[in-house]
Amino acid sequence: MMRRSTLIVSALFSTLTLLISGCVGGPAPAEPVAIDNTLPQVSINGYLSDTAAIAFEWKPVKDPRVKGVNIYRDTPGGEDDKLYRIAVIDDTLRTHYVDAGLQPATTYRYRFTTVDAKGRESMPDNTVAAKTLSLPEPVSYFTATKELARSAKLLWRPHPDLRVEGYEIERLDPGEKSFHWIARIDGRLHAEHIDHDLDDDSVYRYRILARTFSGEKSLPSAVVTVATKPLPLPPSQLSAGRGAIHRVALQWQPSPDKGIVYYKVYRADREDGYYSYRAKVDRTAFTDKVDENGVRYFYKVAAVDKDELESLPSEPAEGTTMAAPAVPELTALALRNKAVVVRWKSKDSRAVAFELLKTTRSGWFDSKENVIRDIKTESFTDVNVSPGLEYSYKVIAVDANGLKSEPSASKTIVLEGQ
Repeated sequence: MMRRSTLIVSALFSTLTLLISGCVGGPAPAEPVAIDNTLPQVSINGYLSDTAAIAFEWKPVKDPRVKGVNIYRDTPGGEDDKLYRIAVIDDTLRTHYVDAGLQPATTYRYRFTTVDAKGRESMPDNTVAAKTLSLPEPVSYFTATKELARSAKLLWRPHPDLRVEGYEIERLDPGEKSFHWIARIDGRLHAEHIDHDLDDDSVYRYRILARTFSGEKSLPSAVVTVATKPLPLPPSQLSAGRGAIHRVALQWQPSPDKGIVYYKVYRADREDGYYSYRAKVDRTAFTDKVDENGVRYFYKVAAVDKDELESLPSEPAEGTTMAAPAVPELTALALRNKAVVVRWKSKDSRAVAFELLKTTRSGWFDSKENVIRDIKTESFTDVNVSPGLEYSYKVIAVDANGLKSEPSASKTIVLEGQ
């Protein structure tokens, strides 16, 4: 394991003692190290500081006895104020050293000694007090655009410190207790970030940290609070027509929110069923065209604003189409004077006319169908019949709107051949 030395300087002796102690587990037994005060001292040209590192430069040591340089440093805030050896430079051509991993805005004390081939060290040079730079100041101006749709636009003033090479953005989500990282921004002059995919009508908190080229971060900026845009209010008083032919007319009161650009209409077979998308309209009325008679649908309408935020749906409304007339009852077929008399009974007062469906069969696979329309009575005499053929009849009721019932059950008659 690497051992470190503590540098102790006494003004009363021409030799010094270097005490060796282990890196962990407490001090090790002291070991005397010879000091040769005839060895040349290190002459420091100066140093440069960064937030987490200090770089030193010294003059080349030309004495042939010198084989290297030892560097000692204290640890501010540590267990003691002694200077411990932190580096051994064993190449006399080297005249630079960077001490990294330091704390920002902290003063460190250094001493340098030369070392000969037998490990003897020179008298240390004067103690050098070197201070690391402070971290960049927090970003001074940080703000956000309020009530955007599912987004937050963050703006800040570019940091004036040239050590800054970018930024880190952190966010506190609703219901959470701590900030978390959301974005890395490269470039000191960048001054904007858009945070997308946020929840509607929710409050988020943001802060920004400046990041240096060496990876250190400033303290966080002041916290900015952002409330995302709430969903628009839904339309109200939705009504749906009942009993119209092949259509359901919808009307509603508009959403009270400004910026509504259109409405979405949804339809379901049951009030508590799945409402599927039906139409997009830019007004407060819609006519749903339906091919079926006597069907019932439930409707909901939602408002959509200019940011494509869709409101919750309105309360449902039930609509129906006009039912077809009731199916008449075919009551009798009779042969009279070489004609077939068909009689039926209407079951719906809406019926104003009837249609008779006639099927003529002369064999298993030979049949012919035709329709006799606009019958005003509840019977019909069919004279277009011939002996030896089979005839089947069904009757359909027709109302004043032209809606037709389903066909009745059929009845069949066979004319005997002559």
